[in-house]
Amino acid sequence: MPANITPSLRSAMERLRNGGAVNGLLLGWRRHILINSLPYEEFRGEKLLHAVHDMRNHFSSGGDRTAHTYWFGFETCHALVIFQGECVLVILHTRAEEGDFLRRSGQTFLEDSQLLIEELLNPSERGPENIEDQETNLISRS
Repeated sequence: MPANITPSLRSAMERLRNGGAVNGLLLGWRRHILINSLPYEEFRGEKLLHAVHDMRNHFSSGGDRTAHTYWFGFETCHALVIFQGECVLVILHTRAEEGDFLRRSGQTFLEDSQLLIEELLNPSERGPENIEDQETNLISRS
């Protein structure tokens, strides 16, 4: 998984984070974390991502209907989970009345950022003419 996050993807995440009373965001692809801006350690974000996928598998295993959005209300924090394709966006927020607004914003973010996520997952191939000086052990197979 590439570690370099494109600046436009990070800025889109920051705009989403500033859209309401958002405490944290987690962007995942399949069961891998792409961007974790949750107020927790990395391993807790991984556990959350796995739990979200397990929950979706559980609820969709018995029928032909698959839910794409889940919202959980807790005493001091709410979790909004949005699936689109192989991507998942988890939004932690504090105001229950912002749930619908954040759901629409999250869905729009996932739709608009598909090309940025694709570039993150599959960096463009570079030919031998674009090799940097520090890549000394790269063997061109052309």
